[in-house]
Amino acid sequence: MIRETRQTPRIPELDGLRGVAISLVVVFHSFYYSPPAGHHTTGLIRTTFVFLERFFAIGWTGVDLFFVLSGFLIGGILLDVRGSPNYFKTFYLRRFYRIIPIYYLWIALYVLLAAILGQFLSGARTAAVLLLFLQNFGIGYSSQLAGAWFLPTWSLAVEEQFYLIAPVLIRVVSRRKLYALLGAVILAAPLLRIWVHYHIPQDTAFLSLAYTLMPCRADSLAAGILAALLWRSSIFRGWLDGHGYFLGALTGISLLGMAALVAWSPSSDSLSMQSVGYTWIAVFYGLVIVSALSQPSWPIAVVARIHWLGEIGRVSYCLYLIHDAVRVGGAFLLKSLLPNAPSWEFVAVNAVAAVISYLIARLSWVYFENPLLRRGHEFRY
Repeated sequence: MIRETRQTPRIPELDGLRGVAISLVVVFHSFYYSPPAGHHTTGLIRTTFVFLERFFAIGWTGVDLFFVLSGFLIGGILLDVRGSPNYFKTFYLRRFYRIIPIYYLWIALYVLLAAILGQFLSGARTAAVLLLFLQNFGIGYSSQLAGAWFLPTWSLAVEEQFYLIAPVLIRVVSRRKLYALLGAVILAAPLLRIWVHYHIPQDTAFLSLAYTLMPCRADSLAAGILAALLWRSSIFRGWLDGHGYFLGALTGISLLGMAALVAWSPSSDSLSMQSVGYTWIAVFYGLVIVSALSQPSWPIAVVARIHWLGEIGRVSYCLYLIHDAVRVGGAFLLKSLLPNAPSWEFVAVNAVAAVISYLIARLSWVYFENPLLRRGHEFRY
């Protein structure tokens, strides 16, 4: 069992991968404008931007990287302390201090703004759903303000629901049986998504339920736990030391699959994505995590150790919560001031909004989140 310190040391590669994840999401929301098929542009700059949009289109998979990282980190922590007498108490208290205060503060700010705009009752109803982490069940938001403020939080609801199940399973299921259980979850999730796709009516104003329901995304979370389980196996680590080429081959093959998804089916709502695509992405990101940790000289690990990526990853929680609201607010302000503003000005405003979001998230980390995180780590396993 790993000896616990006052606060678990941070792993630079994982902070960097968090930075990659949040960067993908912010770029997707800020600079992908869904160009129609066959869209043609004039001018070098516009043509280049539309070409780059094809790569921006896959930025939503940053959420999948977050899921796999969450499975790896949370699963790893729970595996290390599964025999602790304070197992459940400490886990949930630490999660409370990490997740709840800033999230509830964000909800309170929304209710206050809704009240100022004369929308208090609708704001209160929206807040009631969000307080219980039920927003991933296809519940539409009552206003454009609520959509801009909370749309990214569906994934937070998925993770909170995951936290209700994972600790129990890891506590009661033996490690040998856990391998089989995680494998079954990874295989079952695509089948469930296909069933949901064809059998549950979908509100077009919300994200697809096959994309947002926790059981439908369980393959990403399970892939992370499986990677954590393998990483803690001395047999696997010993084998990996002499067979890095095999890991490289698997990662390369999965990267080719990612490239195919980017080229032919980048939308999260496409059937190919909802069937096997999400699972392929989860396996790819699981391999990326293992590669970054086990092969420090590989490009994956070198990129993951870039300092500024680690800094972005450190503040990624607040940045994820607020970035879309800041972006939409900036676009609304620009449209109000310049109704006929050219498209490049909206691109520039989104870039500025991303920087402002980072600065707010940095202040939140220094003065709010990190002190709370330290308070949570006073509870010991």
